[in-house]
Amino acid sequence: MHIKMYEQSEETVTRYVGFVGDHRWDLAITTSTHFYGKTLVLNIQNGRFGIVGKDDLEEEKLHLLMQTFAIDDEAQAEELREFLLGNL
Repeated sequence: MHIKMYEQSEETVTRYVGFVGDHRWDLAITTSTHFYGKTLVLNIQNGRFGIVGKDDLEEEKLHLLMQTFAIDDEAQAEELREFLLGNL
């Protein structure tokens, strides 16, 4: 038995961004009203994604960003955090 919790269609805006700092990044950034002001960010390289808001990018939450996107290197996570701060 399946219980439908929701079904919603909406127009979204998706940006595909590739950039290189110390590491290469290929991201899809989708803006939607469905996530209550947060943004769906997909790392195209490894298929990991997260629903991210500016509050999730605070320095003390860097470990959560690392876990969400399967990043082992703190410098790499900081590079992603800085990019997202200016692009969400």
